[in-house]
Amino acid sequence: WLAISHMVPLERAVDPNQMYLIAYEYVFPHYEWAVAATVLFVVISQLKINVTNAYAGSLAWSNFFARLTHSHPGRVVWVVFNILIALMLMELDLFQALGRVLGLYSNVAVAWMMVVVADLVINKPLGLSPPGIEFRRAYLYDINPVGVGAMGIASGLSVATYVGLFGDTLQPFAIFIALGAALVSSPLIAWLTRGRYYIARPVEPIAGTSATHSCCICGKDYEADDLAHCPAYQDHICSLCCSLDARCHDLCKPHARLGEQWALLLERFLPAQARPFLDAGLGHYLLLMAGVVPLLVLLMGLLYYQEVLALTDETAALLPALQQSYQRAFAALLLVSGVVAWWLVLTHKSRQVA
Repeated sequence: WLAISHMVPLERAVDPNQMYLIAYEYVFPHYEWAVAATVLFVVISQLKINVTNAYAGSLAWSNFFARLTHSHPGRVVWVVFNILIALMLMELDLFQALGRVLGLYSNVAVAWMMVVVADLVINKPLGLSPPGIEFRRAYLYDINPVGVGAMGIASGLSVATYVGLFGDTLQPFAIFIALGAALVSSPLIAWLTRGRYYIARPVEPIAGTSATHSCCICGKDYEADDLAHCPAYQDHICSLCCSLDARCHDLCKPHARLGEQWALLLERFLPAQARPFLDAGLGHYLLLMAGVVPLLVLLMGLLYYQEVLALTDETAALLPALQQSYQRAFAALLLVSGVVAWWLVLTHKSRQVA
């Protein structure tokens, strides 16, 4: 409103730079001073935002790939990787499409936060989850259906409401639906599963009176709460080394691995005749495709949305051809992804046999 009242055009009134400039005109007596203050404020803000994003993004990439690939090349690698992604998005001018994607993501983020709140505020006081917070991978299931399931339900309902599947009346309340669904589904799933997916094995206390203990892999000293007993090495191991180790194959909790959980889930819903195929690699293949297909849909949808925004009244007739092109591209990528996923499954099976 402040920008519009100063005769700023509507298409520029939403620009934060215009808002800052008008606000600083009330503070400084000269227009040049207001411009300088606006530039300084914007530069400092952008530096802070980008440094924070680079740090947080590198942390997320590092944790994700450490769990997935059991390797840790260093945080600097992921900082550079994150910056390259940002530069690519900027050069491809995808930020307009990202606005809608971030709107969708906000529903997922709220669902995730409320699942955490529900677990701390509802599940633990009611005894639906174990007391305390266990973070050491050696004692955790790869997937806890309480968190993942509740987040999936809340995110699905919220996103469906956000895109208008439940009508225009409920669309503004998408965030509140995420809040309510997370608060209800988390204790419900915890009650149905009896909280047995929180802890994969009994916690073994670290013996000794010393304040710190050494990790048997990296040799660094940690407090007892940061270490776990490893049956493969018969010694104490820190959380990072436990995540990076690829030789023990989770000897301490073989039933808690993602592959085992996925196979058990498929066995519950598929007939007994399908079990030999699951053991032959079909289950692993379905798990990979369950992760690849949503990523392809998100990527192609983002690119398609960007192209639709670029259409004008004169080029609107090209929309059907554009849809067909993206459908064919998606089908081709899906085919290639399916072949690559099956190749990865066969490679994994060969390594197991070897």
